[in-house]
Amino acid sequence: MLDALAHTLRSDPGRPAVLGTTRSGAVRTKATCGELADLADRYACALHARGLRRGDTVGVAVRPGPRALAVMLAVHRLGLRAAVLDPGAGPDVLRARLALARPDIVLADAAAQAVARQAPPRVLLRRLP
Repeated sequence: MLDALAHTLRSDPGRPAVLGTTRSGAVRTKATCGELADLADRYACALHARGLRRGDTVGVAVRPGPRALAVMLAVHRLGLRAAVLDPGAGPDVLRARLALARPDIVLADAAAQAVARQAPPRVLLRRLP
């Protein structure tokens, strides 16, 4: 199913892929299909360059949106496993989830990094661009 999604993203790059709303309730495009596909490509290249290989685990501590979806697509493309980590769960929960998942790397947005500073895990936290 995700392979079909990746193909669809490339077939109509200008089509809205992720929608949101403004404060007034108007619908806005957060990312087009092409932007999402390009972002997924960049994440896949970065993960591969870090030496991750099929079967490795990536902790994903990213708020829902285009970046999180692109990370998940990249993880799937490389045959990696994703351990979704909730940045707002608090340091004790985050520490327990990291111990259970034992990720090879964690991709984190600013919210997750703020939590990690309170209870630093023994994995690499990288801020997403």
